[in-house]
Amino acid sequence: MTREDLLLALQTVHQELENADDLAEEDVARLRQTMAEIESVLGRSDDEESSLSDQISESARQFEKSHPLLTNTLGRIADMLQQMGI
Repeated sequence: MTREDLLLALQTVHQELENADDLAEEDVARLRQTMAEIESVLGRSDDEESSLSDQISESARQFEKSHPLLTNTLGRIADMLQQMGI
């Protein structure tokens, strides 16, 4: 997995969030914050970054039943982050 793959997956999540009218505002806000953190650390390599994949995985579990495409994309992002050591 490359950074370009990760950026594409992030873009997909942003699009899904724009189209998901039935998500709670606090869930959307939390996911947007997580996405912003991922985007801000893509060029860095810190120990703090290792928790990002955990945050994405947790977000994916919350949306699993109501938004399977979003869950699938979030799972791929978490996998990519783990493979990249982030």
